[in-house]
Amino acid sequence: MGRGKRRNPFEFLRGITLWFAGGVAIAAMAGSLYLSEIAHLIPCKLCWFQRIAMYPIAIVLPIAAWRKDNGIRLYAAVLAVIGLGVAIWHRLIQAFPSLDSGACAAVGPPCSAPYIKEFGFVTIPYMALSAFALILVLLWANRVNSSRTVATSA
Repeated sequence: MGRGKRRNPFEFLRGITLWFAGGVAIAAMAGSLYLSEIAHLIPCKLCWFQRIAMYPIAIVLPIAAWRKDNGIRLYAAVLAVIGLGVAIWHRLIQAFPSLDSGACAAVGPPCSAPYIKEFGFVTIPYMALSAFALILVLLWANRVNSSRTVATSA
């Protein structure tokens, strides 16, 4: 390793980042479908918005990985950032119920009531937040790996 060259911390993920990010999105989608369709937990309004952001990611990332199409990164990242923002807000409402305006409860279950609370802090919005954040990190790693491949082949 020459002077001035930085080591790529994502080298071990080269070629599989889109597959891995797609797998995270599919797992999140499967988990949300399990909770609503099998466990019969009714999603609140903010959960629906998070689903709206996650489900397209679960469809397009595996297709992009199969086609080796890195151009999907921007579109998936935009959806993940939107979903992450909603998940952060949802988590804040659950941590501080006074932030809830009550709009969620008008059309479904209240957004401030956690159905699941493992280890004292892991709720459904926390899991969604983690999935969106991991997808963003993997998309960034894909970008880093792709730009290094272009730079080294030039």
